[in-house]
Amino acid sequence: MKKAICIGINNYPGVFNDLKGCVNDAKDWSALLQGLGFDVSLMLDAQATRQNVKTALQGLVKAANAGDIAVFTYSGHGTQVVEFGSDEGDSYDEAICLYDGNVIDDELRIILEGLHRQAMLVVISDSCFSGSVTRVAAEKGVPRFIPPAVSMADRTARRSFLLPEENMPELLITGCSDSEYSYDAEFNGRPNGAMTALALRVIQQNPNATYREFYATLRTLLPSEEYPQSPQLEGSDANKDRKLFEPLAVQSGPEPAPSPTPSPTPQPESPGCLTGIIQQVARIFTGK
Repeated sequence: MKKAICIGINNYPGVFNDLKGCVNDAKDWSALLQGLGFDVSLMLDAQATRQNVKTALQGLVKAANAGDIAVFTYSGHGTQVVEFGSDEGDSYDEAICLYDGNVIDDELRIILEGLHRQAMLVVISDSCFSGSVTRVAAEKGVPRFIPPAVSMADRTARRSFLLPEENMPELLITGCSDSEYSYDAEFNGRPNGAMTALALRVIQQNPNATYREFYATLRTLLPSEEYPQSPQLEGSDANKDRKLFEPLAVQSGPEPAPSPTPSPTPQPESPGCLTGIIQQVARIFTGK
């Protein structure tokens, strides 16, 4: 099986700081993966709701058997929410901002823990998913900053997202480090994420590279003076040394199924990601 989900969100309802390149990012990853024989589900703007994305990702993980490869790409805003547990030292949980709300990293971890031990999942996030706050536009070099959305903190069963790299079931490629921004950029008049556009260029130049080789080449292009962001590659050494988007060689002998994980505790739905941010900004100005 070779399946992928590609998500791109430019338009966030009721918000002044929409993005420009995320839909193109998703379409570009989709085109690349379809050319490699992947069955791709493309989710753009209003299609990318919390429920739709979580259901699709759960289905992707559940369908992956020994030797299979799955890919999940996300381009859009990221944010932080105050965390009430103690699993992250910075006292915030990172989250991706979907069309109608957020999904925090702990929720993603619970889903990913169901991945078959002999399957591979590649997660590509062109946002500040694993770090600071948001993907920002590089217009005149001025980032568009979004503060952490404290009011949108929907809670789930607590699980640590910060596993040691050798224990990660997936390979994670992100657009920047946790103290940087991911930039909405423009190449030849066409909006794209800076990391996505350059990553696709690297892959086209050497499609037979390993993830480690791909990453080394990408880091010669980013950070740059125009786009001061440092892409990250996280995962086990074995996964980093695999060739780009190739299925795994299945080991002989029976492989136990992954241990069942508890379902998240149902919680009230959070307000939309950017709606929560607006509410927080209003509190800052009103003092309430």
